[in-house]
Amino acid sequence: MKLWNLHLRNRRTDSPHRERGQSIAIIALALVGLLAFVGIAVDVGFLFARSTQLQAAVDSAALAGVTELVISKDAADQRAGQFLNANNIPISVTLSLDSYKDTTVIGEDEYSITVTWPVELFFLKLIGLDSYDLVRSATAAYFPQADIYASRRVDQGVVSTSNQSIFGPNICTSYGDPFSPFNSAWEPGAYTYHYRILLPPDYPDDVLRIELFDPDSINQSGDRDDVVFSAVATGINPTLFPPGTHEKLCQGGDGNQKQPCLIPTGEESLVSTTSGITIDQINPFWLVRIDENRGSSTPGVCDEPSSYNISYNTHTLYELFYYRRNDDGTIEPISLASYTGQKGNEAVSHDTDLRWVSPGGKNSFDQPVSVPVDAGSEKTFELNIANDLPNILEDPGTGNRFVYLDITSIDGASENGFEVWAGPDDYVNTVPSNANDRNLFVINNPGTHYSRGATVYGMGRLPMNSNTDNTVDIPLMYVGPDLVGQSIFISTFDLDAAAKPPIVFYFDSIAFTPDNSTDNVNWQYTDWAISYGGGTDPDGRCFDGGNSYNGECNNRWVDPRYEIIVPGDPENCFTHPTRGTQCIPFYGGRLIARYNAGNHDTYGWQINVTGLPYLVR
Repeated sequence: MKLWNLHLRNRRTDSPHRERGQSIAIIALALVGLLAFVGIAVDVGFLFARSTQLQAAVDSAALAGVTELVISKDAADQRAGQFLNANNIPISVTLSLDSYKDTTVIGEDEYSITVTWPVELFFLKLIGLDSYDLVRSATAAYFPQADIYASRRVDQGVVSTSNQSIFGPNICTSYGDPFSPFNSAWEPGAYTYHYRILLPPDYPDDVLRIELFDPDSINQSGDRDDVVFSAVATGINPTLFPPGTHEKLCQGGDGNQKQPCLIPTGEESLVSTTSGITIDQINPFWLVRIDENRGSSTPGVCDEPSSYNISYNTHTLYELFYYRRNDDGTIEPISLASYTGQKGNEAVSHDTDLRWVSPGGKNSFDQPVSVPVDAGSEKTFELNIANDLPNILEDPGTGNRFVYLDITSIDGASENGFEVWAGPDDYVNTVPSNANDRNLFVINNPGTHYSRGATVYGMGRLPMNSNTDNTVDIPLMYVGPDLVGQSIFISTFDLDAAAKPPIVFYFDSIAFTPDNSTDNVNWQYTDWAISYGGGTDPDGRCFDGGNSYNGECNNRWVDPRYEIIVPGDPENCFTHPTRGTQCIPFYGGRLIARYNAGNHDTYGWQINVTGLPYLVR
């Protein structure tokens, strides 16, 4: 009995020790699990912190990079990399940067970047997970390109002091087109100039007729033509400008068929001698040829034949389309029609030289043959808005709609001068298609040919050809009050052929008066203007110290660009040359460039507008 009690006591005494041993084992296992959970929490928390840091850095890098797209995608990538490094992102991550550039349907530039950061783990290494790849992306958008008025008289559809002009791809950029030649240093390979045609919400017609002026690169052979003076000129001075037709010759070397030829009518003298007469009230030129026959079979080589050689002429492709909003909210481009301008050796002539034509649309009363659209075109260049443009994308803020036109020179080497007009179709029975006859008709019958608000714009870039060696005022773009304080950067390419500085920028809504001074500005009667190059340009542009563009601007963009800070910001007032610092109110207006152009000078405009970039996703 005693022995049994003793045995019982010993069992009771041993039990707590044995339970403590089991608890230690359980606690040890629990601690392992707890440490695993803590490890996961620490690593996940670390990954979350790194992810937040990386996403913020990627967002800022995309926002910084998108504004550099106006220079190049490489410049955007470089700036994005700098911002990643500034946010303490390792160099190895910066080197993983993958980017993509796109232009949206409304003309904004999008810049997308993606980077990968292999983040080293700590506790999760215990289960074989050494690192985790964090992949983060961001897309920023920016509106860098300005809508540039496609011509000085874009609403009237006439040709006067200038027209647009592009070269074939097998030529050099030093002739004045910086992008179309295949070997362009700025846009190598095939290049397309982009236009859009604005339809305002109050456009009063059911039809939008798009007309192309002289879409071919054909030059007629004659070196003379029968000139008719405008009724205004005849009424002012019938002795100098008598009624009837008067044979006149191309001037100087313009008699060669390979050269353009515009015969001065002499009416331009009335602008300076007759009070109240402007250049748009008279007919300064009679058009004979506007194309230039140039020749090379090798991109980048400047050459021209001794006489007109049709094999060098250029095919120019005109493609019309719009953007449709689908029921599911997606947006897609819808092709409408295309037309390929002729070289002149085709079996059937469309007779488009020096004519305004709407391919596939109704013929004007004086048009000898119909101009067809290219095979496969669904529509024509004369569009019924309701039937041909269903669900056209509409700007929710303004109600504006846009039809787009892409223009590409697809072969050849010659220069193709052209113009684009858009508006109603109710003029075909009264307004001639022949350019000279139309010019006279519009001058003699003001208001009879009008676009009714439809406006053609070049998207950021415009290829131009000057038809005068006199001072001209060129409307560049409309600037709204929302851009007060923002910068507009303007570049010109290849100004030469006797063009002369200064170049003056002003707004048509702010008092401006020109004169014959060095700046070409009468400051006594001017509230705001900027003049570049009247004397020695302090920024050292290519016309530095000269009174003309004597070849120093050939094949060059002006550098640095002209910067126009939109007036109206009280924190950035304008320093007036005679009145000191003053703040000019600005409620919107057209930005105008005034300078002395060079006759037959082909050159380019490029305009970028600063603004705040924003994240898309």
